[in-house]
Amino acid sequence: MRHRDSKAKRAMSQAPVETTRLEITRTSTGFPARSTAVAPISIGTQGWAVPGWQGLLYPAGLKANKRLSLYARVFNSVEVNATFYAPPAPETVRRWLADTPPEFRFALKMPRWITHERRLRVGPRDLKEFLRTAELFEDKLGPILIQLPPSFGAPGLSVLSESLRDLPVDSIQFCVEVRRPSLRSAGVRNLLHRRGVGLVTTNLLNEPGDVETIGGLAYLRLLGGKRIPGVDTPDPSRMTLEQFAIETGRWASALALAQREHGAEAYAFVSNDYYGPGVLPAAQLMKHLGMPTRLRSGSFDTSPVQGALL
Repeated sequence: MRHRDSKAKRAMSQAPVETTRLEITRTSTGFPARSTAVAPISIGTQGWAVPGWQGLLYPAGLKANKRLSLYARVFNSVEVNATFYAPPAPETVRRWLADTPPEFRFALKMPRWITHERRLRVGPRDLKEFLRTAELFEDKLGPILIQLPPSFGAPGLSVLSESLRDLPVDSIQFCVEVRRPSLRSAGVRNLLHRRGVGLVTTNLLNEPGDVETIGGLAYLRLLGGKRIPGVDTPDPSRMTLEQFAIETGRWASALALAQREHGAEAYAFVSNDYYGPGVLPAAQLMKHLGMPTRLRSGSFDTSPVQGALL
């Protein structure tokens, strides 16, 4: 497993908390100008075993155990939702590692029994059980996503603070996703900053181009059919092509800025119900970043995003 530099970590803990709020540079067409990252930003979807991607990403009839190797030819990262429900067997992880190139990264969701059932009230030994699985990914391990349930509010902050103390942030990156506006306060940001843990950016609580950069990490999740009570979130499925292109351009440019100006490791993962099949919005982010989008010929023929991508 790769280890984060302890001196770099101490420097980050002393640096101010950053939120990248992007001023958009527009081309003559009114669309955001293409951003170019200093190094490849990790872009992918929230899983790869999606039967509906036959013809888009995978040829018809492709066996499920062959999908990841084709996925990894297009995207350089994936968010593994399966770890939320059960740990993969070691032989499964070894196969995933063999099916992906050296630079590929797996972001893992912390198990729901820790985040949702026990609501973070677990001891170090319980946490180590999951971390043993994470360690199997070695150098391909990306951040670990701690997704708090929608009911997790301010009364749970003391538990959150205590649980973050047990995280091995010197060797593994962690980030926290909240679903309540009250948990995006300066106090919560400072808590995560002190613990060396990132704050997840989502389109449910953040405006396009408003990317959180804490703990040396910028982690974006674009979600489709979910809503947060009391928050007016536009429905991505109702965007026009022009709105879609502008919005994804803002996200992409903000990720590039977080990486270039703040030295953050940047990740973005798109759900499968965010304005069409997730592979296509993810490819649109890559297009804005100047990254090649090696999708199959004809992938855009029946997609609502075809006009923005072509």
